[in-house]
Amino acid sequence: MIPIPPTARVEAERALVAIEVALQPAPREIVDRWVAALGTLVAGGQLTVEDARTKGAAYAAMLTYPRSAYTRASLDAAARAFKWFPAYAELCQLLDGEVATVQRQRHMLRRAIAAPVESAKAVGRWSAMTDEQKAEFEATMAKFRSRFASDASRSAEDGSGTPEAR
Repeated sequence: MIPIPPTARVEAERALVAIEVALQPAPREIVDRWVAALGTLVAGGQLTVEDARTKGAAYAAMLTYPRSAYTRASLDAAARAFKWFPAYAELCQLLDGEVATVQRQRHMLRRAIAAPVESAKAVGRWSAMTDEQKAEFEATMAKFRSRFASDASRSAEDGSGTPEAR
């Protein structure tokens, strides 16, 4: 594993905290409204209104996706993908795609945090650094950001796509 600068690890740790918060399950009310809206947009087939409500409540109780999965765009994608009210597995497959990018980012951040840390050169405060030290720091950070971005783009090529691409 390639060592990363200590400052890059700190950035990765901060970003991981934000992603972990973003991946917390959405409040039940949001899930309930999203599932109810999906039920309105797709045909119920042989379902009675009461059966549809029961099925929707069961789905909502089981769906533990983050708030970002329950958007107008994901609702539109689901309504276009399903002619009839979907099976639970079908709905989960669609929602998995909605959060796949963020989950890949979380995985990459965890990898970055687990990487060995480059030996830090004592340089002191930014204001006390020479122009050469500042340039070296900026080059190191640019290299890390570039490496992180290329890892993200490679993982996006696995065919799952992103919600933005849908």
